Amino acid sequence: MKILYAGDSEAGGSANYLLGILQSLRAEVVHIPPSQKLSPSLFKKRFDAILLSDFPRKQTPASSEQAILDQAAEGSGFLMIGGWGSFSGPFGGWRGSLIEKLLPVTCLNRDDRIHLPGGAWILKGDSPPKRGQSPALFQSLDFKNPPVICGLNQIRPKKNGLVLLSAKRLQDRKNFPLLVIDRNPARRIATLATDLAPHWSGGLLDWGKKRIKLPVRKGIQIEVGDFYVRFVTNLIKWLCSGDLEPRYATEELEGLDRLHEEEKKKGWIRFRTAKDVDNLFK
Repeated sequence: MKILYAGDSEAGGSANYLLGILQSLRAEVVHIPPSQKLSPSLFKKRFDAILLSDFPRKQTPASSEQAILDQAAEGSGFLMIGGWGSFSGPFGGWRGSLIEKLLPVTCLNRDDRIHLPGGAWILKGDSPPKRGQSPALFQSLDFKNPPVICGLNQIRPKKNGLVLLSAKRLQDRKNFPLLVIDRNPARRIATLATDLAPHWSGGLLDWGKKRIKLPVRKGIQIEVGDFYVRFVTNLIKWLCSGDLEPRYATEELEGLDRLHEEEKKKGWIRFRTAKDVDNLFK
């Protein structure tokens, strides 16, 4: 599984959450923090999925935007995750871009941040997807006791956008689109209007019945809820069309195996394949 992940921070900051899950799935990850340009040369290789999270448009040359569209047309998954550097956030600027044309939502012509100090529940959307549009994204997740988030980007679904999750503000019960995918089952294009890291993510990080520790790199780990891991894992699996087998050279695997032995001594959990993730939730 080859992933291009652009955004959030360097390892050691808010990027830890996605990096921890991708590391546990043993994905081959290229991570570009928002302080760096998203170079067109990166797209000489094909990615199974491309993730933009809090990554500003000013760091994305037009040629790189076109390269993302080209890879999506060839079958790569694409996900924009919410934040101040996403959609029409103050550091985003994605309205009117090529990327916006790819998205199943429209970016607002103003600052789109919605702060939710009183919280908002994450709820399933009103329209169930047709077969093949969203394979088991919510498998084994408990929406009877939904997590509460603290912020999101306000987005407007296009005609081809299918709202799978919404956020219901506790204060006045107003609904906001949260997880929107393309209605075309052949296109794995999605937007998640909240963040997968603090602070907007709120209780989403702790959602679940078990606590799970995931290594990011030596000396860095995250601790999150098992439903959070399941939700993000399912989303990544869908973006990558279920291709979760590791693709490492022999010398890389030997190095990782040594690291795994150290992690076992510390009581950390590592997932080698999607089956390992599934077994955790049985």
